[in-house]
Amino acid sequence: MNLPPAAEDSHRAVPRDATALAERSELTVRASELSYRRLFESAQDGILILDADTGCINDVNPFLVDLLGFSHDEMVGRTVGELSPFKDIVSNQAMLEILQEQHYVRYENLPLQTQGGRHIAVEFVCNVYEAGGRNMIQCNIRDITQRRHAEEEVRLMHAELEERVTERTAQLAAANKELEAFSYSVSHDLRAPLRHVMGFVKLLQQDAGSTLSGKGHQHLVTISNSAKRMGVLIDDLLTFSRIGKSALQQIWINLDELVQDTLGDFDEETQERHIEWDIQPLPKVMADRSLLRLVLVNLLSNAVKFTSHNAAARIEIGCLADGVDETVIFIRDNGAGFDPRYAGKLFGVFQRLHSEAEFEGTGIGLANVQRIIHRHEGRVWAEGEVDAGATFYFSIPKPSDTPHGP
Repeated sequence: MNLPPAAEDSHRAVPRDATALAERSELTVRASELSYRRLFESAQDGILILDADTGCINDVNPFLVDLLGFSHDEMVGRTVGELSPFKDIVSNQAMLEILQEQHYVRYENLPLQTQGGRHIAVEFVCNVYEAGGRNMIQCNIRDITQRRHAEEEVRLMHAELEERVTERTAQLAAANKELEAFSYSVSHDLRAPLRHVMGFVKLLQQDAGSTLSGKGHQHLVTISNSAKRMGVLIDDLLTFSRIGKSALQQIWINLDELVQDTLGDFDEETQERHIEWDIQPLPKVMADRSLLRLVLVNLLSNAVKFTSHNAAARIEIGCLADGVDETVIFIRDNGAGFDPRYAGKLFGVFQRLHSEAEFEGTGIGLANVQRIIHRHEGRVWAEGEVDAGATFYFSIPKPSDTPHGP
């Protein structure tokens, strides 16, 4: 049958198009294989290609040859379990069974020994895939020896650091304990001679009072006042040494009630003074009541003392805006204040920013405040200006079950 010219051309084009398509497909496959081969050859991880049915190695890349020290020919055709680096890990058959069931095997930190006897650590990951109608296994082996060494060095450094911290903490605790014992012992031992001084001053005043001159009487008064001040200092030192010994008895405390109770201690001292008290509503806090009362006594005592030269003294007690993790209480006065450059010295033992002639005191009260608040895991700080008053702050951490309302 004779076809029209156009139909005959179309009939001849079909096989030519199919041939061209097949050639293009073959070129694409070859390009893909070449690309994979280049990746396989240049990979910086070891790669094993295994037959899933037999577990025999079909191919191995140059990186793994260099890593393990076996030649390409020594590895191809053998199972993983037959190679000495893998003999002590898992049997070839067991690994194959896991792969056939789960199609995946992973070892996070696999110890291996190379042909040359070097010990290394690797990540070993196997996956099953299909190629050409057969199941194949690709094993990727990454050398993590240096990383493991670095991790071990970091672990040892952390362990050493923790040991040093534990040792230093123990040393500090022992030093604090010795200091507390020393303070208690010195303070206790000073009481007897001090009582003798005060007793003999009194006897001298009684026995020889009429024969003493006015200057002699003044000397006895000075000795008596100094002995009394030393007695107060000893009491403060004993209090300071005891603060760190007793266990905290933390309960929910109504600060409004505790402040009112504490203010009663100053009735006699302030009855002839004009003090404007501004006491704001205060929240409940979880703390040791007796120790927190001592904090308030010391801070209020400071406020009363340092406003004593003011005809119109003003003392404010309040709470900062409610914080998430802590409650911050402040006591503010319009008294003598202090130079803010020396604020860091306020809470040290015997650290005073005013002379004894200006304001009496032992320099231990604020140290007690700081120690108590630190035992509650809180903070304490102060702000002030000379002749412009001062504000003292302390914080008490909030427990997770903080109650709401007053």
